[in-house]
Amino acid sequence: MTDARQQHLLNEASRLRATGPIPDAITAYRTLLAEYPDLPDSWYNLGWLLRQAGMAQDALAAYDEALKRGAQGAEEIHLNRAAILSDALARPQDAKTELQKALTLAPNYLPALVNLGNLHEDLGERDEARAIYEKAHSIAPGNALALSRLAGLGSAACADDPVIGKIRALIASGQQPPADLALLQYALGRLYDGCGAYDLAAQSFAAANANARIAAAGRVAPYSSANELMRVDRIADAFSAAPRRHTGINDPSPQPVFILGMFRSGSTLVEQILGAHSQIVAAGELDMIPRIYRGLGSDPAGIVNAPESLLKDYAEAYLTRIRTMFPGAHIVTDKRPDNFWHVALISVWGQYLDVSLNYGYELKDIAAHAYVERRMMAYWRQSFPDDILTVPYEDIVMQSEREVRRILDFLGLPFEPACLDFHKARGPVKTASVWQVREPLHDRSIGRWKHYEAYLRSLPPHPALDALLAVEQPAKPA
Repeated sequence: MTDARQQHLLNEASRLRATGPIPDAITAYRTLLAEYPDLPDSWYNLGWLLRQAGMAQDALAAYDEALKRGAQGAEEIHLNRAAILSDALARPQDAKTELQKALTLAPNYLPALVNLGNLHEDLGERDEARAIYEKAHSIAPGNALALSRLAGLGSAACADDPVIGKIRALIASGQQPPADLALLQYALGRLYDGCGAYDLAAQSFAAANANARIAAAGRVAPYSSANELMRVDRIADAFSAAPRRHTGINDPSPQPVFILGMFRSGSTLVEQILGAHSQIVAAGELDMIPRIYRGLGSDPAGIVNAPESLLKDYAEAYLTRIRTMFPGAHIVTDKRPDNFWHVALISVWGQYLDVSLNYGYELKDIAAHAYVERRMMAYWRQSFPDDILTVPYEDIVMQSEREVRRILDFLGLPFEPACLDFHKARGPVKTASVWQVREPLHDRSIGRWKHYEAYLRSLPPHPALDALLAVEQPAKPA
């Protein structure tokens, strides 16, 4: 029977979980559980809050307490533990174990099946991933995620390929919400692209982005290139007027190296080449720099004037995170694309992007964002010329050994032939380029945009898109 004290603490913790702030909710649950530890649902809620706060180890411990105390829906707890182990702690094998525990409890638990298939993909285990996705699809033939993931592992011989027909039939059923329609249409577009049906691919990508925008209604702000350009100016003005400062961490260990670039620009390729070096660990896209930016108030002037002690604390927190994830590493790469906004702190249209990337739904906005990124990076290169190395995608493909040597020289490392055999590495890859970077270097993606040139030039005029197209000569008639 719940006593009055327990009910009061439980009500307060539940209220704060619903309304925030998250640190206060965490404190409330810890107070509750210190006095009344045999509350499995409260341990689960604490685990969820700790995960949101980025406290991965504490979240695992809270979920473990929920399991020990007999929480209902244990398969979901194992699923959540797997996500933390894979995404926050870079422990894919432990994550796989958690997913297998979930499936032992509930063999047809679709979220665990899809996540296990995705984990196999991350690890380059194509056959294993296909088997899992096929099982998921057989359990739930109308599930858009399972079918789109399965389609993503294969290719279509022509526009009439059976897998294309299966996706088109599910789209035509009229039973898919906008988010699932977008998943199917992105998958359909990639299949059309792979078999050379570029007009159909363009139509599919356009429909996918339209449905993704509908699905994100209320969660995504309208994109404004004018606002992004003003952000560039605010950052440049703030840091140009500020004296150059250091946090006092002169010998960070491990040494972080940041790889910046638009989605689908070759940044994963560079990451995997570097990750094949014996002294470098590829960490994927970490969330720490954006978290630090928000913690400093998300304001350039505030960051410039932040106390040295606070900057040092955040720098130590970043290093502690990567030490925990990759003990003993010498250099760790962080490949988060939007870190281009935060260089001072640290020295795609055919893809379903997070709703925070509000430029990704229309080509004109992607073009505008690309222009903003180039302008921001031009300022950083001028401000930090010795800290930034520009790596053209075409150069690394066409002059691979020369370019890899140049990158390693910049990092102060010796050349290793394994960097040219990066595709043989077995480390996890957690981006949309997961299968491309498991192939040897090739030039098939150079000039790939020209397959869509006629479509791009048929769009209504837009300054940013027109500026990008203006540097290219129109394709010659066939």
